[in-house]
Amino acid sequence: MKYLITGSNGQLAFEFLNKIKKGDVYGFDIDKLDISDEKSLKECIDWLKPDIIINCAAYNNVDKAESDSEAAYKVNAYALRNMALFSHKYKTKIVHFSTDYVFCGKEDFIPYGEEDAPAPLNKYGMSKLEGEKLLYSNYENFLIFRVSWLYGRGKQNFIYKLNEWSNKFSEIKVSVDEVSVPTFTGFVADISIKSIDSNLKGLFHLVPKGFVSRYDWSKKVFNIAGKEVKIIRAKQSDFNLPAKRPSFSAMSSQKISVFFGINFESWDYYLERYLKEGEKL
Repeated sequence: MKYLITGSNGQLAFEFLNKIKKGDVYGFDIDKLDISDEKSLKECIDWLKPDIIINCAAYNNVDKAESDSEAAYKVNAYALRNMALFSHKYKTKIVHFSTDYVFCGKEDFIPYGEEDAPAPLNKYGMSKLEGEKLLYSNYENFLIFRVSWLYGRGKQNFIYKLNEWSNKFSEIKVSVDEVSVPTFTGFVADISIKSIDSNLKGLFHLVPKGFVSRYDWSKKVFNIAGKEVKIIRAKQSDFNLPAKRPSFSAMSSQKISVFFGINFESWDYYLERYLKEGEKL
């Protein structure tokens, strides 16, 4: 079994590279494989002839995507179409990761299911939704996992930013009107590998149970770490960011949980495990 893992220097790819124990694993980051480069992508797939592509590469700068949507679409959307087309003759399974930002937000605080209609508010979410569509309209052997608020061993996550801010400022403003599900990359990798081994196909939400605001998540992070930090309640509008975020974009993983007969733990269970066993603030 040959695995091709794109975006190999990222926090999600890190988990796959450490957890996949069977087969040959090839990880490439943008310096070796830019998935938005059609020629390079085709050459890599033709050379490796992978059984599985785990696509961890993404354009994930939500605010910059508002002014640089062309670059976001190249990576998050058009690359998926090309990946599908180039994988046909090798019958490669493509495992791809999308986002809760394909949704516009709810007022009833009922987590989104896979059957709910997407309606992204920002260019990043639009590009990720287009990537989903281009993958499933051009291919059949795929797995799409929508995830949210990923954190793990790396710098591109909210927990890392919280720690940086706490070392620079006496107080931190965090929004109370953004609610979703913090998701540990190790959890995502574990269930993804289990899904690959079970030859699962289709679109699934993949997050722990429950949901929380960014403000309360921040308080929980510092509480677990035993670090005293003054956190100020704020609203999205206080930050005047280019991209609008959904107010409530929590998703339900009931579909995949029922399929495997697994009762997923809550988001704070994985957070505590990560902070106590994985990373120290």
